[in-house]
Amino acid sequence: RFAQSFFMFTRFGLVTLLALTTLESSSSFSSFPHPHAMSTFADSASTNRPLAVPMPLESDAGSPSANAPISLPVNSAHRGAVFYGVENTLYAFEKAFDLGATAVELDVVCLSSGELAVFHGGGNHCNPGDVYDLCSLIEVDDAEHDEMNISGTFGSIGSSGFACSEDSYSTTASTQVADPETSIPVHSSVQYNEITPNHYFVEEMTLSQVRSLRFTTRSPGFAPLLSTAAEDFEEQVRKAEVPLLKDVLELCKSRGARVALEMKGLGVEHGSLRMVEELGMTDLVTFSSFHNSRTALIRRMRSDMSIRTGKIFDEQLPADWIEQCKSTHCNEAHVCFTACTPENMARAHAAGLYVMAWFPHPQNKEIWSKHTEDAVLYEKVSRSGVDMMCVNKPDLLKVVHDRMSREMAA
Repeated sequence: RFAQSFFMFTRFGLVTLLALTTLESSSSFSSFPHPHAMSTFADSASTNRPLAVPMPLESDAGSPSANAPISLPVNSAHRGAVFYGVENTLYAFEKAFDLGATAVELDVVCLSSGELAVFHGGGNHCNPGDVYDLCSLIEVDDAEHDEMNISGTFGSIGSSGFACSEDSYSTTASTQVADPETSIPVHSSVQYNEITPNHYFVEEMTLSQVRSLRFTTRSPGFAPLLSTAAEDFEEQVRKAEVPLLKDVLELCKSRGARVALEMKGLGVEHGSLRMVEELGMTDLVTFSSFHNSRTALIRRMRSDMSIRTGKIFDEQLPADWIEQCKSTHCNEAHVCFTACTPENMARAHAAGLYVMAWFPHPQNKEIWSKHTEDAVLYEKVSRSGVDMMCVNKPDLLKVVHDRMSREMAA
């Protein structure tokens, strides 16, 4: 009987050891693609997946009671204080800190002359940084706009190739071809399916050309600013400039603020990582992207999990969202606020994930036609257990959190 028990114990130990070895092997960094084999952001891992079904935020079912003690999420400003300054500018970020934000979210692109800049613009995840709706070199009437010879203005950009090298805080080269109608170089590795003769992308411009850009007061993206700061609206827009990433990071470091650094443009991974390390900000910055290949590239370069990466998800959260984060060794999941339920947050925390709730730009009518970014919504999301809230109104979130803190202390 003793021999039989010893045999069963030994067999159990061997099976357990084999399972642990298999698990460790499956999570090895050697399974990652080579950095230079990165796709053109058409991540098959992010498409055609079943969706997680979020609990409607209007329902209080399963949520903590109103006076239950909770840990309040970090107050992060989406592109800065967009109701007080032009988004993604030094003024907007500094204003956000003055209003109570302790973190910011920003978008990084690489200019054709090699510098990393902070800019969102129009376009989509695959064609980012369109300047058409936000910027112009000359203020013209709408009737004159179609006749404006923008191609002549930017024709000097040429087609000498994507001038992003590691020495200038950037990364791998990407071949360009010039659009015959505009002389604007277009990345051959990216399908600019929305480009027209009047659409230009900031990463196709040099630093000197970007410095000459001026934001236009007629952009629909500035409606939030107009509604809040009507008196100095035109002055704010006229003075605004596209900042360099280094200047924004130095501001954030001086304020001890955390940064969600979205890798928006092509070829920003190496340069962003190197800059953050040289500034001594690895404890403050999370490198985030909608694309699995981009967060995987950061992890490939730095397997140390103290270098934080975050997977951004669209409004429709896939059922395997946690598995996606774990498969690329992300520390964080950045999800739309509509997915912030106590159940989802509990699952994420059980998997060791930090969760940031993002709130879309105020001009996103698809989402804001169904919700209102107000104190009631902020409190409901705050009570979900989420770790950080990336909002458009950091001053309002501070008021809500101050009130919740007083109520919990009473």
